[in-house]
Amino acid sequence: MPSEPSPKALGRLLDQVIDKARKDSKGVSSPSKSRKGGRDVEPPLGATSYDLAQHNRIIRGRMPGLEAVHDRFARIFSQTLTQHLRRSIGILRRATEMLSMKDYLDILQDPYSITRFSLPPLHGLAVFALEQRLGRALIDLRLGGSGYTDPQHPRKGFTAIEAKMVEKVVNSGLEDLTKAWKPISPLTVTRFERTETNSKSAAVVPDSEVMVVTTFDVEVNRVPLALSIGIPYYMLDPIGSRLDTTYQIADAEENQVNVGRLTRNLLGSNLTVQVPLGYARISLRHFLKLKVGDRILLDQEHDQPLSVLVNGKLKFRGVQGAYKGKIAVQISEVIAPPKRFRDATESEPVK
Repeated sequence: MPSEPSPKALGRLLDQVIDKARKDSKGVSSPSKSRKGGRDVEPPLGATSYDLAQHNRIIRGRMPGLEAVHDRFARIFSQTLTQHLRRSIGILRRATEMLSMKDYLDILQDPYSITRFSLPPLHGLAVFALEQRLGRALIDLRLGGSGYTDPQHPRKGFTAIEAKMVEKVVNSGLEDLTKAWKPISPLTVTRFERTETNSKSAAVVPDSEVMVVTTFDVEVNRVPLALSIGIPYYMLDPIGSRLDTTYQIADAEENQVNVGRLTRNLLGSNLTVQVPLGYARISLRHFLKLKVGDRILLDQEHDQPLSVLVNGKLKFRGVQGAYKGKIAVQISEVIAPPKRFRDATESEPVK
């Protein structure tokens, strides 16, 4: 039988196995950790490029609340322009998109009238940009013209009088923008400075900052002209939760165009006015015997006022007379209309 190995031989064999295991471990490094100074050290991760100017990486998504605000602004501003110019002006929100400030300035290279405004209590400045062709068309309509502008020969800049008229249009637009914000947040649109034509004046934030740009088509003579509102994204952060929610905003204000049209139609309506001289009850026998010259006694006293009926309803009382050779009635009393609803504080009538 073979003899058992001595303790010394077993010790040398164990040392050889440990040395071999250490050599093998040096050849294969751990995929997640390495040892440095007796401590486990995470391997460095590869650097990943990140472009902060790419808005689609930092924007949460659509803002239904903001879109609702601007849709409402389009309706209100359309009514304002229609009322002032007495010409139908249609305004439609074309798109709401996220652009860098640099890209937005590139869009405003075309002739635009630019006004900076604030939205207290939000911090920062926003941009209200009006295409100059649109400004000239509105001025022409205001002065009684057709509102036609020649796109082949655009003219840059405004005269002093034209600039004042454009500022009035912008002020009206900012007032309507305040009304549009009211259902979501009580912001007050405040104009920051006078209207400029240099696109550099629209640089309210650095080029890499993100702007929420809403573009509108203002239709004049079936020609869509551009109007845009640019708000820095960081300005909207304090009310971001409200803007991420879909709002159904009902117009609380009266539609002045419809009210005026309805008023004109009502005032032009024809009414039937009747003045009964009196009433009498006779028998059929008496009725069949009536002939020319007979008299019928009425229940109306000669010194009592007559009832004046408008569309069959008692509205006035008057005295019979003559005017310009015709029988007439002089109004002596106006009948107050009855209450449609009983006041809650009134007691029940005693039966």
